[in-house]
Amino acid sequence: MIKKIIRRILFWARPEKFDNNGVHHSATVHETKLEHPLRINKESYFYNSSIGSHSYFAGFNTVMNAEIGRFCSIAQNVSIGPGMHPSHTFVSTSPYFWSPAKQCGATLVNKHLFEETGKVKIGHDVWIGQNAVIMDNISIGNGAIVAAGAIVIKDVAPYSIVGGVPAKIIKMRFSPEQILFLENLQWWEKGEEWHKQHLKEMCDIELLMSSQS
Repeated sequence: MIKKIIRRILFWARPEKFDNNGVHHSATVHETKLEHPLRINKESYFYNSSIGSHSYFAGFNTVMNAEIGRFCSIAQNVSIGPGMHPSHTFVSTSPYFWSPAKQCGATLVNKHLFEETGKVKIGHDVWIGQNAVIMDNISIGNGAIVAAGAIVIKDVAPYSIVGGVPAKIIKMRFSPEQILFLENLQWWEKGEEWHKQHLKEMCDIELLMSSQS
C-alpha cells in the first residue's frame, strides 16, 4: 500500500512535458485533428476525433470517434464514445460472436455483424465533469454542462445542465432569449482581439447582450 502511494506521488510530481501540439508525453493521439492552442493531459487516449482550439482535457481521458468544439473543458477520467455492445436480439454481448477485431483474443467472424462504434458531437464551450461517460451517437449542444459522474445516453440541449445516471436535465443556464442571443453571436468563432475587447462583458451575459445591441 505504501509503495503504491509513493509511486502515485512520484507520478504526479514528475515535470510536465508537452509537445508543440499541447499533448502530454504520456498521452496517445491517433488519427485526430487538433486545432491550436489546446491542452491534452496525462495518460489520455484519442482516436479518430477532432478537437477545437482552447479546449482542454484534464487527464486520463478516452475519446473515440468524436467531434469536439472550441473552449471545451473536460475533467479527468471522462470517457467519450466508449463503444457499444448488442443488448437486444443478439444472444451474447461478447464480441467473439460479432466482431472480427479479436477483443477477447479470438473471434468466429471475419466481418462486423454489429456496429460497435458511433459518432459523438460536442459543441463549443461545453463543460464535462469528472468521471462522466458520453455514450456513442450522442450530440451535446453549445454551452451545455454535464455533471460529474453522469452517464449521457440521450442528446443534450444547448446551455442545459444535466446530471445523473442516466443523465437528465437539472436546469437551463440562461433564459430562452439569452440562449438564442449566444447561439446567434457564436462568440467562439470570434478572434482573440474580440475576446480581449469584450473580456469584461464575457463575465456578465446581460452586459454582453447590451454591448451587442
